[in-house]
Amino acid sequence: MRPSQYGFTLVQLVCCIAVLAVLSAFAVPRFASMDQQARISAVETFAGTLNATADEVRSLCRTSASTSGCSLESASWQGTIDGKRYWLNYGWPHSGDELGTRQVDALIDSSGLHAAALGPSATRFVRSDAPAPDRCSVTYYGAGGPPEHYQLVTNVSGC
Repeated sequence: MRPSQYGFTLVQLVCCIAVLAVLSAFAVPRFASMDQQARISAVETFAGTLNATADEVRSLCRTSASTSGCSLESASWQGTIDGKRYWLNYGWPHSGDELGTRQVDALIDSSGLHAAALGPSATRFVRSDAPAPDRCSVTYYGAGGPPEHYQLVTNVSGC
């Protein structure tokens, strides 16, 4: 009498491998898309936070103008509002050439993004882990005059 043997046949193993291959063909692109969507979402969320922060700083300048000396008409004002140092242009956060010195990059947590000055009037926050970092970014252009507003340009085409 022969003992019974347990196991899988070659046909069963090949069928399982084929099923797993078909499933992975559909799953891998979905995971890649989720990674891209996460980067896009992070950049757009950062842009929204940056927008809210700039508006808040402008409101602080407006409401404390009499006590701090902050001016919505000044091309370059540096001073203290509620114990925090700011560098503002026409009441908006300054962008530009001296990163880390009370300018727009120092007002917000930019974890996951790299800040780079594009000259005295712009700062770009780049998602360095993106396939095309220069096209996965938020650029802050400072106000150029009293009636002007800062500009945010969000580019997610390379995320």
